[in-house]
Amino acid sequence: MDPRILLILISMVSYTSLDKIYYFVNQSKNLDDAQQYCRENYIDLASTDDLAAMDELFAQENYTYSESAWIGLKKINLKWWHWAISDREFYKAGEADYRNWAPLQEIDIVDNEDCGIMDSSGQFFDDSCVTLRHFICYDGKDQSYVFINMAKTWRDAQRYCRQYHTELVSVRNKNENLQIQKLIPAGDKVFIGLFRDAYMWSDNSKSSFRNWHPNQPDGSGDCVMQLLKEHNLWDDDQCSNPKPFFCYSIMKKRQIIKMVVKSDQNVNDPGMNMAILEKVKQKLEEMGMPNDTNLEWKQSSEGIFRPLMR
Repeated sequence: MDPRILLILISMVSYTSLDKIYYFVNQSKNLDDAQQYCRENYIDLASTDDLAAMDELFAQENYTYSESAWIGLKKINLKWWHWAISDREFYKAGEADYRNWAPLQEIDIVDNEDCGIMDSSGQFFDDSCVTLRHFICYDGKDQSYVFINMAKTWRDAQRYCRQYHTELVSVRNKNENLQIQKLIPAGDKVFIGLFRDAYMWSDNSKSSFRNWHPNQPDGSGDCVMQLLKEHNLWDDDQCSNPKPFFCYSIMKKRQIIKMVVKSDQNVNDPGMNMAILEKVKQKLEEMGMPNDTNLEWKQSSEGIFRPLMR
């Protein structure tokens, strides 16, 4: 092989939440046994990020022969606040935690006031989710905010936003806070997409997506089941009840990149190798490779150098 020519083969394997594969397991198990089965054979019980993921959940086959199936959402002892839009790519660093609470409001939270509202000055308050209020939707098609001059409960407002726009609005930063508060009539307080609950996914996913049946959860149990005949909505039930269940795994994406490097110098020289490797790493980071990924050389029997990702 000409020492001035170097063929580089780079193999990249990526894993993303968009690559989830769902499996329906038609075996009746309690929640703990279902979780153990999923972890032994796949990754975990199913977690979902949005309505599109729900479509994927039901894309495999017809489940009408069963009434319900476990998913990986379970009640815990601590409530915390979320934004209704659960797509992690929607938020830059720190934006999912943005809160503009009114003075003392963050520590003066009433137990049954689990939904967030914004007043015309842009400050946040907690409120009962069954109060009738105007609300603001986010429309992802044109990235706009829409004030809805109809009084609804928080849950009904969310259904309206999902049907006609995208979701109840998330407020990610001060600039958006200013834009959204301008839509609120003086003296009014409106629902935004802020809510709190005491549920966590078994795979520790941070997804805030919820798809409850009306009037659910009603305290029937600590575990969440997917209703298979009720428009794909959720209900709570006792974790000890045997049910079929959904698991998920992650699809691996492999990408091969070929590069030919020509130089007047000997590209097999260790110093030259390091310079080339650094340039390759820079290019891969521009393409989305994590910057903490390590590359190293491996030479095949054919004399081809392959940077290995660690």
